[in-house]
Amino acid sequence: MKLGGKMTSRVNRSSKSFPPEEAGLIRRNWRVGLRLIFGLFWAADAYLKWSLIAQGIDYRDLVSSAAEGQPSTVASWIRFWADIANSTPGFPYVVAVAETLIAIFIIVGLFTKLTSLAGIVFSFLIWSTAEAFGGVFTQGATDIGTAPLYMAMFAGLIVVRAGMQQGLDGLILRRHPRLRLVL
Repeated sequence: MKLGGKMTSRVNRSSKSFPPEEAGLIRRNWRVGLRLIFGLFWAADAYLKWSLIAQGIDYRDLVSSAAEGQPSTVASWIRFWADIANSTPGFPYVVAVAETLIAIFIIVGLFTKLTSLAGIVFSFLIWSTAEAFGGVFTQGATDIGTAPLYMAMFAGLIVVRAGMQQGLDGLILRRHPRLRLVL
């Protein structure tokens, strides 16, 4: 194949950086943008949880009420987690702190793999309890909710190694290469 008038092999082409150095700012830094935007979504969500706490609103009732109108298997699952939420002192704080930490770690690119795995599990738990699987088991349901998209986004952050580009993961990896599995 000819590139710039020279014959190149597939090996030579794949060893060049992608996107090329001469690519535009956005094209070179799309992983950073993806990570920052997603982290800001989580920060907004955490802010909303903290504002509910500040207003004295206990959203544990949302988990309990999500079981209403669901098939018995789904309702049992939701009630199981609602019992855990209701018996956990400070449950709203646990959720708000978890969302805050996820937001911070994603934004700064710290332990992105572990944070993304935790985000997938956390998103699934929220989706399968308080959101009642997006309501798909109720009559007239038209969508599955946002949590599956969050889970896919977290998986994408893992695949593209989003924390390595202008994130703390890249800095840590240079000094501690043994941490590659968790970064």
